[in-house]
Amino acid sequence: MATTKKSNAYRGLIIWMLVLLALAAAACAGYLYTNNFLDRRVQENVAEVQATNDRLTAEYNAAMAELNSQRVETAQVDNSWPQPAASGWDVVDVTAFPISAGAQVSVTRREMLQGGMLVVNRWHAMPADLTDDLMVSISRRSREDNNKITNIPTRNSSVMLMPPAVDALMDLYEDARNAGLDMDNIIVDEGYRTMETQTQNWLKASEKFSSRYSGDKLTQKVVDSGTAYPGTSDFQSGMSVSLYNYKSGDKDFSNTPLHETEQGKWFYNNCWKYGLVFRFPNQGFPYPDTVDKSYITGIDINLKVYRYVGQANAIAMHALDMCLEEYAEYLINHPHIAVFEDGRMKAEIYRLEGGYSDAMVTIPNGATGYTVSTDNLDGMVVAVTF
Repeated sequence: MATTKKSNAYRGLIIWMLVLLALAAAACAGYLYTNNFLDRRVQENVAEVQATNDRLTAEYNAAMAELNSQRVETAQVDNSWPQPAASGWDVVDVTAFPISAGAQVSVTRREMLQGGMLVVNRWHAMPADLTDDLMVSISRRSREDNNKITNIPTRNSSVMLMPPAVDALMDLYEDARNAGLDMDNIIVDEGYRTMETQTQNWLKASEKFSSRYSGDKLTQKVVDSGTAYPGTSDFQSGMSVSLYNYKSGDKDFSNTPLHETEQGKWFYNNCWKYGLVFRFPNQGFPYPDTVDKSYITGIDINLKVYRYVGQANAIAMHALDMCLEEYAEYLINHPHIAVFEDGRMKAEIYRLEGGYSDAMVTIPNGATGYTVSTDNLDGMVVAVTF
């Protein structure tokens, strides 16, 4: 009887061991199957991701190749446009035609304030978001790379401008030096003028006439004497500079009017190539043949002031022989123009309503440079060079 019980116990133990072995074998088989299945899925996913990446990379490379080919193409004149003069400068009004095909780019309001076409004068005050933090020191920026050929001499390191205006001056000074001119004595006397400074200037000028005038008559007298009301001085745009020439130990040079020096003549004749214009042309100033623009600038005193407007706009203003206010009004009436030299397009410029906030604009194919600017006249100007 005891032997039978022991035999049954061994038999039960063996059965349980066999069951456990079977379960272990099943679990092992399940693990191997699951692991192989997951490995296959991982490999399939990797292959799928790689194929997707290869496709996207190919599409991106194709798109970039097309864009790059467009960028290096020479600007093509729309054959439907009116034909420009075969020689000399010519500005063609193409307002009736669409903007040339190109890429869409995003431009911020901050960039528009620095575009160059911001009109600030006695009739149009500077916008509230034109602030001091937009400015940089002219001397410090022009010396950042320790390249003396681009150095711009200033009255002191506190003379400031918008960065694009400084960069344009640096290019101009560099090329003038390469042309053999000594630019170390052509000094920027004044640049950006803060609201605080302009207010102090206004109050100081007002004191001179306050004993004889009051109210509107006092305001008009101060303005007529050459001091702009706070917020309406072009120096507050951060785009204008006044210049003078001075060389220690050389009274003849220092006492010669800037526009009569070789440097001054070169500056005046070439500034437009760098995006700068003479700001306040008056009758016979700076040269005898200068056409009077005081009736539109509101400034009838002789000021040695140059203003950054951007290269394409400067080219157009040079071709049209217009001052800033005149040109801004011209664009309102002719919101799409093309500028040609000897039949070859040098600039395409168009004006849109707005400019108060970030925007998307079209930059025509083949462009070598562009600026987008608020004009402070309820519009923004897109100006492209080729």
